[in-house]
Amino acid sequence: MKNFKFSKKGWQYIAIVYLLSILPYYFILKEQHSESSFTLLLMWIPAIAAIIMRLYHKEGLFSQLRWNPLKDWKWLLCISFIPLLIEIVALLLTLGLDGAQLKPDFIVFSEGLIQVKGVAMIFGAAPQPWYLLLGNYVLSYLIAALLYSLFFGLGEEYGWRGYLQKEWAPHHSLLGYAAIGIVWGFWHLPAILLGHNYPEYPMLGGFVLMPILCVILSIVFGISLSKKQIIWAPVLFHGALNISTDVSNTVFIEESINRPVHDSIWSLLWLVTAILLWLTTTTKTPSR
Repeated sequence: MKNFKFSKKGWQYIAIVYLLSILPYYFILKEQHSESSFTLLLMWIPAIAAIIMRLYHKEGLFSQLRWNPLKDWKWLLCISFIPLLIEIVALLLTLGLDGAQLKPDFIVFSEGLIQVKGVAMIFGAAPQPWYLLLGNYVLSYLIAALLYSLFFGLGEEYGWRGYLQKEWAPHHSLLGYAAIGIVWGFWHLPAILLGHNYPEYPMLGGFVLMPILCVILSIVFGISLSKKQIIWAPVLFHGALNISTDVSNTVFIEESINRPVHDSIWSLLWLVTAILLWLTTTTKTPSR
């Protein structure tokens, strides 16, 4: 708690983010569709606000952040697979609790070959041996996660983690992570009310579930940055998370999904991840 404070620059940053978000949200709400092309602009608003703050306060666009991914590639590779692992475990638990039904023909076995339907892979989705399919899927997943991270995740994470975290949680503050998560969660509110993420219960999702989820993810993403101060850690976490959620859409019959069951399992797994990361980090890093 002693490491947490609401800095003035943090509030200034939040004000700029919310003000700049009015324009893209205006067009998104006008189109009544959360998948509007203005969503791309919206996801870069946190980065634009961070650039404005850094230039105004003469902080340098890259100060206090490491940008070379090669020095910590093992950590970044591990990060890339954590969301996929969580998604697979959530899928299995959802099935075990009768929370969804598998598509009857999403995977086909024929003469020693395997074909997975509904999945775009870099070397094609034709029937292939299991080892080629595995390599094909993993490579496709990594490329998709990387591209999403660069085009979408970087825009948010350079701002929320790369700037606001240094203001509100510079010394690994749990309350700081939580405060950032609340602000981040309510920033999504207009899109959530349009049916994004929680289409079956947008009010509950926008005002309660999304802020709670963003607090959890803020802890995970925040710790991933504080470990080595490499900005690509939360960026890859963000990108891999969004790409991995397509797994359920691929294997489940959409109408059969019990959203409260699946969403609860998925969120609880991320909560467990946040707790484990927090415990392992605090035992290695003495409080300052």
